[in-house]
This record gives sequence, C-alpha cells and structure tokens, in this order.
Amino acid sequence: MNGGTTLRRMVDESIKEMKPLEQAGTRVSRAIHGAVLDGGEQARDVADVLHGTWLGHPLHPVLTDVTIGAWTLGAAFDAVGLFANDDFSRRVGDQLTAVGTASALPTAITGLADFSTIPKPAVTVGSVHAMANSVGLALYLLSLRDRSRGRRGRGLLFSTLALTAATAGAWLGGKLVYGERVGVDHRDDFSGLDDWTPVLDETELPADVAGCVQVEVKGKGVLLHRDGSGIHAIGSVCAHAGGPLEKGSIDGPYVECPWHQSVFDLRDGSVKHGPATLPQPSFETRVRGGMIEIRPPRGKVS
Repeated sequence: MNGGTTLRRMVDESIKEMKPLEQAGTRVSRAIHGAVLDGGEQARDVADVLHGTWLGHPLHPVLTDVTIGAWTLGAAFDAVGLFANDDFSRRVGDQLTAVGTASALPTAITGLADFSTIPKPAVTVGSVHAMANSVGLALYLLSLRDRSRGRRGRGLLFSTLALTAATAGAWLGGKLVYGERVGVDHRDDFSGLDDWTPVLDETELPADVAGCVQVEVKGKGVLLHRDGSGIHAIGSVCAHAGGPLEKGSIDGPYVECPWHQSVFDLRDGSVKHGPATLPQPSFETRVRGGMIEIRPPRGKVS
C-alpha cells in the first residue's frame, strides 16, 4: 500500500469518528434549509441563484476556481519576489492574494447554500471542508493585514499557512464530489430508450391532478402525471441527490422532491427551484390501444 492510499484511509477513518461534528453540521444544514423554505418564494429564488440553478450546474465550484487560482498564483509571485528580491512580483503577489481573499466571501456563501441541502452521508466531510477553508480565509486576512503594515515576513508566513489550509479544503472538496457524489448528476440514463414504449394501462393513471404513478422502463423509474393538458412523463430519480420524486408532493404542474425540496415542472422536467441544477429527463407521451406509451423527445435522447 503506497503512502497516498494510507493517508486517504487515515483521513477517512478519522472523519468517520467525528460524530459530534456530524451532528452539529446536520443541525446547521437543516437550520439554513428550513430558513430558506420558511422565507417563501423570494428566499428560494435567492437560494436558486446561489445553487447555480440558472447556470445549469453548481455555482460554488466556479467561484472556488477564482479563489484558489488567485491564491496559488499569488504564492508563486510571492516566492519570486522573495527569492529574486523583485518589487513587481511582490506587488502582484499582494494583489492576487487580495483578489483571492475578496472572492472567498461569495465562494463561501454559495458553499453554505449547497451545504444546506447536503446529503447526510456527506455532512461530516462537508463540515471539515468548510472549517479548513474558514481557517484559510482567516489566515489570509491576517496576511493582508501584515502586508499592508509592512510586516512582509509575517504576512508571507500567514499566507503560506493559509494556502496549506485551503489546499486541504480543496482536497476535501474533491472528496465531496468524487467520493460522496455531491453536486453530480444523479438522474437515470435513458439513452437506450429511442422509440415508443408502452409503460402503463391508461385506466391505471389517476385523473386527479394531485396524483401520479411511477413505472419502470428498462429498470429505471419514470413518473407519469395527468392534468388538463394531457399526460406528462419525467424521470423519477431526482437529479440533485437521487431522491424519489414519486414520493414527493404535487402542486399544480410541479412535483417537489421529498429529500431536499427541489421542484420540477412535470410538463418538461425543467427546474423551478433548486437545489437541483439539472432538469429531469422528460418524454413525449401518447395513448395507443389503451396503453400509455413514452419516448424521448425527437432530436433528444434523455
């Protein structure tokens, strides 16, 4: 076993033992999410902006690139300024450090929005990730203070410690995505479905607009709903974290996921409210011989 594997195992085991942190993180996450839901449509619209619903993928990783990129380049210019005694490199290092620190605030806010709906198995990793980044930000603020006061040696010490903490936070961020699958696409893949497929006897689909039926198509879930405009079908596995939309609540043409309250339009699968940023797979429908049939929209295989 190589050193990297050993280190990852040690970190994983340490994180599993952080039960008090998991409990505290869960309380914080639920409190923020509850506040957003209690705030009504306006609060949800703000949360959607922070989640990146308008962008089509999470906003937080985009901003982290700005922050980490500026800090990393700043460290490089700091090193050149130190070892080459170059004033220009020192000034650029200071400016990049300031840019990274300024961008860290909106980055943290979007991260907090995503943390509010983080799946429970990932709460501890997300909490440690947030703590490491918070330590890094605090150290960068100290570094900027000392740089501005002419105490460059202390400033460089603080920024070196800060970059170490931020790097640890970035590594944990990668673990959230690739290990815990936070922020990735959880939708079922219907690429093998390319023609009309019978899925349900029409009489088994309630006429009540508040009702829906889940059917399986090649082992994957599809949610059927009938309203005054016809029959609609979307994938039943929530894109955000894999929640069961068939167990969600329906309000008019919308279904709300029971896990983290993402809201989707049953007519086309589009996102009305996050935390989901990706639309649900949607299907054309028709009734033939008393059977409801579905297929992906022509020109699109969901």
